[in-house]
Amino acid sequence: MMQRIAWHQGQGDSLVLVSASLDLYLQPWCEQHGLALICNRLEARDGQLTGRYADGDCGPHKARLIRARYDVAAYPRVYAYGDSREDRPMLALAHERWYGGRRVA
Repeated sequence: MMQRIAWHQGQGDSLVLVSASLDLYLQPWCEQHGLALICNRLEARDGQLTGRYADGDCGPHKARLIRARYDVAAYPRVYAYGDSREDRPMLALAHERWYGGRRVA
């Protein structure tokens, strides 16, 4: 996947990591690699993490969250990479879809 990220960056593409994983470790990684991020955020109260999601589990809602933040139709070419059933609606937004490391129709 790092090769694909490097290729997209070389093309001047905007990259967004969309994951049901947590912001606590994804945010620093995305900042280091120059990627925007859509993911699960943990709720905090009085400076302590509660163990709950701040906005609910984003996993089943990835496509909706992408559309809320980006005008997908404004991009001449959209690529999407996924590896779970939850990724299928997100993959449907793209012109070029990759699932489990393979390009799919």
